[in-house]
This record gives sequence, structure tokens and C-alpha cells, in this order.
Amino acid sequence: MLKKLISTMFSFSLVLSGIIPITVIGPEDVKASTYNNLAGRPFMGWSSWSSIRKKPTEKNMKEAADIIAAKFKSHGYEYVNLDDYYQLDWTTKVDKFGRWVVDPKKFPHGMKAVGDYIHKKELKFGLYVTLGIPKGAIDQNTPIEGTPYHAKDIVDFSKGQKVSFNFDNMYSIDFSKPGAQEYIDSWARLFASYGVDYLKIDGVRNVDIPDIEAWAKALKKTGRPIHVELSNNLDISYVSIWQQLSNGWRTDHDVEAYGTPKHTNWKKVSRRFDDVAEWQPHAGAGGWNDLDSLNVANGSKDGVTEDEKRSYVSLWAIAASHFVIGSDLTKLDNYGLSLLTNDEIIGVNQSGVAGKRLFKTSTAQVFFQELPDGSFNIGLFNTGLTSQNVPVKWKDLGIKGSAMVHDLWSHEDLGNRNTGYTASLSAHASQMIHVIPPTALTVSPASGETEVNPSKVTLNWNPEPSADSYHVQVACDSEMTKMVFDQSVSANSVNINGLSTDTHYYWKVSSVSEGTKQQIGIYSFQTKKTSVPTSPDWILASKNKNDSVSIRWNPTAGATSYKLYRKKVDILGLDSYKPIATNLMTPNYVDRSAEKNVNYSYVVTAKNTIGESEPSNEVQADNHQPTVQLIAFLIGFLILVTMVTILRVRSDKSKSNSVEAHLNQTA
Repeated sequence: MLKKLISTMFSFSLVLSGIIPITVIGPEDVKASTYNNLAGRPFMGWSSWSSIRKKPTEKNMKEAADIIAAKFKSHGYEYVNLDDYYQLDWTTKVDKFGRWVVDPKKFPHGMKAVGDYIHKKELKFGLYVTLGIPKGAIDQNTPIEGTPYHAKDIVDFSKGQKVSFNFDNMYSIDFSKPGAQEYIDSWARLFASYGVDYLKIDGVRNVDIPDIEAWAKALKKTGRPIHVELSNNLDISYVSIWQQLSNGWRTDHDVEAYGTPKHTNWKKVSRRFDDVAEWQPHAGAGGWNDLDSLNVANGSKDGVTEDEKRSYVSLWAIAASHFVIGSDLTKLDNYGLSLLTNDEIIGVNQSGVAGKRLFKTSTAQVFFQELPDGSFNIGLFNTGLTSQNVPVKWKDLGIKGSAMVHDLWSHEDLGNRNTGYTASLSAHASQMIHVIPPTALTVSPASGETEVNPSKVTLNWNPEPSADSYHVQVACDSEMTKMVFDQSVSANSVNINGLSTDTHYYWKVSSVSEGTKQQIGIYSFQTKKTSVPTSPDWILASKNKNDSVSIRWNPTAGATSYKLYRKKVDILGLDSYKPIATNLMTPNYVDRSAEKNVNYSYVVTAKNTIGESEPSNEVQADNHQPTVQLIAFLIGFLILVTMVTILRVRSDKSKSNSVEAHLNQTA
């Protein structure tokens, strides 16, 4: 009753201020995070807008689904989202119930076929809509499905057109009129019939709260769990409403650098630092801040340097923003792929904690996540134009004494640090570290551990002195919906039976004291592999100043070691791969035996007790071609061609002289 009273008073205050008309819909009645049970963690996927823009087709959406399934699904990405321009011009073209019509040239088999294809890949299908009712529906006065009402019965011409970034002629709806809610209901049913799992609602402003309420109610009625995302540049003053009615909200304008040949630029990216700090308190399970898409995997087309790309992804990760790839998936570069599939960085993004800003100067910023186990993820950013040291002091985080430091990008342990850590960073560069104080909780299996024998899984955690009992849940997904174990226990340990091999499990433990539950943490482990691990899905190599080569690759689930192979790159391709390092425990290696002025190509395999994977894709150091060898080859080729030409000319001249002599003799 109190919630409804507060909601009514809030709506009434908005009426008095002239922001929205009277509404009888209580936001708590349609809370997205309760009716769709989604967004326990920020969603991960791909959107068509950044790279495809106005030219989405059935073909390129299916291509995107294929690539997400092949390269990204194993890292947690699952949404394939179709943005704007899939529909005909709604000024004149609407269906018989006044809704948008899918362009049959772009999508000849219809939108359900796209959804079905994506679902067969075990992925989720996202779609786009703006607010209001199309002019075409009004001009044709189309009926509202399942009612005696028509389009003209619900339109509110006094408010004019709704905000629509790419088309005009979407008009306001008066939700006090009969048929208005039913119109949105019919559109929600249509999207549900396509198999939509995600809906981006664009052009949202404060005056559109009744529209969002109507969409939330309509989506709830479909019975289908559909993630609701609001766009863009929403007003933080109404964040409690966005939290009630959606699973995510865009905190700023588009990250794309419109009017340029690039996808984005550093200015567009760096303005998000302040967004992260301002919106951080409002993110959490059920709804997350949306910083827009990640455009980091199309080389120079992205418009940002490699250091800027890493900072870009690091900021999105520490902020727990939705991880939405914007890059053209058919033109991925290895460096961008390495950024988007680094599982430790993804772990930061999926930690369930939105990072806070520790400090900001004119040229540096530090953000941190304090995790339930007492450890910290920390992002150190140089936002200045020159190289500098960016420090973090343990005392500023409440850490007493020394702490262990682990580099999340390189997967390297950096050792114990007494009072803090300092990152030496070039312009716009960053470093992401995991810091473990001696007081941090310890769990078993350790979070992220692989090769756990499912017949012997015992979960252990630090005891809580005031706990009466513990609630333990084990699931096959990070949102803890595919539950395999759910019990209360009295001790800080429990045995789990019946788990499967080759499976990634998540487990959550909470303490219970006098009826009050307090989450201790969410952890994960990968059970023992019964097959050869897959090959690492990316490998990078870069030359150092001393001519050594640093190689790193993405860790593979179930791998107990790695084997690195090398060959010389020559024009004739005569050399073959030979192993240069075996039984590597970490996904990185420095090749100090590399010869000066020689280019090498590398591949890596993953191993476990079952066997060795296929080799990864090959990579050359710095991706440089063997310029010297190529020039030498071309010079040799030109010399050969010249000699052949000279010999041919001499031969032809000799023949000509012989023929002439013969003719003279005959004469």
C-alpha cells in the first residue's frame, strides 16, 4: 500500500509540473527485473548499428549469428541485436493493425525466420522500436487488434511527434484513452511472435514515462522474458523510474563519430569516465548502466589507438556496462578479438559490481570494484597526452598491510606489494589489476578453476561468525536460473553430487543470520574435460626493442598447459613449425632466441591429459611482412626476367640473321 501511495504521489507531482499526464500505472506493477528475471549480470552480445547502420539484411544478420556462435559464445556473449532500418517507411507503410512492416527486400523470409536462425545457434535475438504510433496508421486509421478502436482514437496530436533519431512521423499516444494500451499490447505480441529476447526502445525522454510503462505492461503480458533497454542519454534525475521499468539505460549520446569515416574517437569514449562515476550507484542486478557499443576490432576503422582500445574495454568492464560489440564481425582483427574475449576482463564485467571512482586528476583516474570476497578489481587510466605513473594506495581502499597483485590483461601474477601499486602508462593507456589482501575470503574450488573432478566437488568458504546457516546454490549459468543445487546448510562446506563433466558451473553462497540473508559471493569452476581442449581463439606477437618477441594468447577452458611453435617466414615457404616451448602454465611467453632481422610466425596449442588441440591461427610478430626478403626476392626476379629477355632478344636476332643469310643464298 505504501509503495502504491508513493508511486501515486510521484505521478501526481509530475502531472503538476506538466511533465506527464495522469497515469494510474504503478511502476512497481511492471518492474522489468521482476517480471522477466533477466540482467542478473550485464548482457553481452553484438548490435548491428555501429557497423551496418542503415543496411541490415537477413544475410548479414545470419552471418553475425554465425560469427558470434563460433568466436564469442564460449566467452559469454549471447545476444544478436538488430537495430534500426529493418522496416519500411512508416509514413505510408504499416500493417493492418498499424505497426511497422518488415522490409521484404532486406528480410525476404520475415523476421521470425531471423529469430529462429539465431535461436538455433543457442543465441538470443534482439530488435529495435521507437515510441508512439506511425503516421501511416493514423492516415489509414487502422484498427487496433482485438478491439473496436482505431488509430485516430488514441493519437494525441496536441503533443506532436515523438523523438525519433532516424525518421519522423511517429506521433504521441494518449494512454488515458481506450485502446491505447491494447495497441502497445498488440505490438509486443508481434515481437514475441518473432522470438524477440531483447527490445531496445529508442528516443526515450522524461515525457515518455507513460509509454515505457505501457511497453513494460505489454511485454509482461506476452509471458516471454524480454530484456528491455532504454536509449539514449537518459536523465539521471529519473533513474528510479528507469530502474523500475527496464533492464538497462543509456547514460549518454551515441559513441559513434558520425560524419567521419571512423566508428568512434577518443573524445567520444573518454566522456564516459564521468558517466561511470555519476551513474555507478544505480547499477545492480536487474538493471545496468549502458555506455553504448564497443568498437575495437576493425583496425584503423575504429578511430582509436590500441592503447585507447584497451582503455575503452577496461572502462566498460570496471563499470559493469553491457558488453555490446559494435564492430563489423566479418572484418575482425586479432588485437580487437583479444580485447573482446579476454576472460579475466570479462570476469570483471560480469562480477556483479559496478566500479566506483577512487580519484580523478586532470590527467588520470582510478576506478575499483570491491568484490564480495574482499578482493578488488582496479582500473588505472592515464587520460593525459603524455606518459605518466598512475598510483593506487592500499590505505585508500581500506587495505591494511601488503596485498597480492595480478595483471588481468596479461594473466600474470605481479607479486606482493606493500603499500600500493603504480602503473607506468603511455598516453590514454591503462592497466587492470586484481588485488588480494590477506583478509580476503578464500573459497574452494577457487573461482575460475578448471579441471575440477565432478565426482569429488566439495564447496568450502570462510565461516561467518554470526551466521546461523548458509544458503548454497549451484547453476549452469551466471544468472543462477539453471539451478542444479539449492539448499541451506549449517556448516561452511557442502558436498555436491551428480555434476557433469565438460561443464561451467556457477555457485553462490549467502550467510543467514536471524532470518536475514547476506550474499558472501558468486564463484565459478569448470569441471574436468573429457575431450581435447579447443585451440586458443587468438594469439598475438610483438617484437621488443631487444629483438625478443612477446607472445600471448587467450587461455582455453580445460587446458592444463600450452605448447608454442615457431617458424621462419620466407618467401618460398620452405620452413615448417617446430616447438620452442612446452608445458607452459601461463598464456604468455617471451621468445628470447629470436634472431635479429628475421621474421617469425607462431602458433600455439592447448593440452590436457586427453591430448593436444589443433594449432591456433598463426600470427607474425607485429604482423609485419618480411620486407627485406621480399625486396631481395623481387630484385632477383627482375634480374632473372632481364636475363631471360636479353637471351630471348639475342636468340631472335640470331634467328633473323640466319634467315636473312639463307634468303641471300637462295637469291
